[in-house]
Amino acid sequence: MKSSAVTIKEISFLSGYSISTVSKALNNKLEISKATRDAIKIIAKQHNYVPNNYAVSLRMQKTASIAVILPEVTVACYSHCLSHLQKSAERLGYRILFYQSFNSETKELNYLRSLSDGSIDGIIFISSNKRAQSQFKSHLIPIEFLHVNFSQTLESIKENAVQSLMNLLKIK
Repeated sequence: MKSSAVTIKEISFLSGYSISTVSKALNNKLEISKATRDAIKIIAKQHNYVPNNYAVSLRMQKTASIAVILPEVTVACYSHCLSHLQKSAERLGYRILFYQSFNSETKELNYLRSLSDGSIDGIIFISSNKRAQSQFKSHLIPIEFLHVNFSQTLESIKENAVQSLMNLLKIK
């Protein structure tokens, strides 16, 4: 058994089917017979095939990834917030990528620029201070601002974190 993941092209070679047929079979397209789909899926499983997330994201125009930019993960209120964002996001089929700004607006803007490449579906900025949001809103990527202060209860932080995620994803 091969230990590294194979590509659709390699599965095509191994199975004797075209790349198009392999792709359709792995995506359960009914135009491919059940026998062919099953044969291709067996080969894919034997060779540890894993779909390329970037290719899937391009096709679906959705990455199922959300960036969270926060000042510092070791600060209790921020880590609590991040924890609830991650739990809630995972329940909704999303993964969280987090970035620490260490309260640097320059870092935040650099993260925003680099994350505007289509690699994520949105960004949640967590901060203890309310700053001018206009410079962040000029980007096309959805952005949600989550204000957290040190006097909030853990329950309040949890509720606000979940609500920010729902707002970002436009879920009511």
